[in-house]
Amino acid sequence: MDLFKRLLVFFSIGFLPVSYGQIVTSQPKKVIEEDTVARKRRVPSEGLDEFSFYLGAGRVWANRTLAENEAPYGEPVGTRADETGLNAWSFQLGMRNRFARSWSYDVGAAIDRMGESYAYDDPNSDSTYSYTNRYTYFALPAQVFYTYGKDFRVFVGGGIQPQLLMGYRQQQEWTTATQSTDRDEVSIEKGLNSFVFGVTASAGFQLRMGKNSSLYVLPSMLWNLNSTYDKQADYIHKAYSFNLKFGVVIHIPQ
Repeated sequence: MDLFKRLLVFFSIGFLPVSYGQIVTSQPKKVIEEDTVARKRRVPSEGLDEFSFYLGAGRVWANRTLAENEAPYGEPVGTRADETGLNAWSFQLGMRNRFARSWSYDVGAAIDRMGESYAYDDPNSDSTYSYTNRYTYFALPAQVFYTYGKDFRVFVGGGIQPQLLMGYRQQQEWTTATQSTDRDEVSIEKGLNSFVFGVTASAGFQLRMGKNSSLYVLPSMLWNLNSTYDKQADYIHKAYSFNLKFGVVIHIPQ
């Protein structure tokens, strides 16, 4: 019995330091693992982010400023002063990526449209006359945004938009006093400036929908700095527009 007690005491003395050592060393290990996870967790407004590609459309509300050109080319604005704006669709694709803590760039390509319309009703008869001018451009917008957020991301910024003329179309329609209606279409690009340069400002958001996809809404204003018409045209015509852009974003992790 004495031998058994001695063995029990010896075993207890040897076991306790080992147990105590395991308890002490296990705590720092857990803390280290938690710290590692905390360091890996991304903060929405910090660091670089993954590349993203977007594809979308936009609803455009366009208008223009119109002034008589300098002599010897200018003509009075006349009834063109009564023109109103044009509603049209645009389409865009490009890439967007954060390059600093709070800044991202956006470059792409777009089909953009400008234009105006006119309508006249003769008060002395039932005859009417109207036309719609549409200018279609291939655009290369480039913008820089102040950016905040991760799953819900906000963009505020602006940039430039060079544009090449792709086509012009004027749709005419008139009704005579006998109520007969006729239509015509003109698509001559003579007298138009083939290159237009604009500046743009945008503010919108992007909402994460899954691991690799988001939706975006990005309202933008565009002001063209040079005339839609060439130097010898009757008028100086500078277009501007509001474009409600929206679409899908695909994320490519770095």
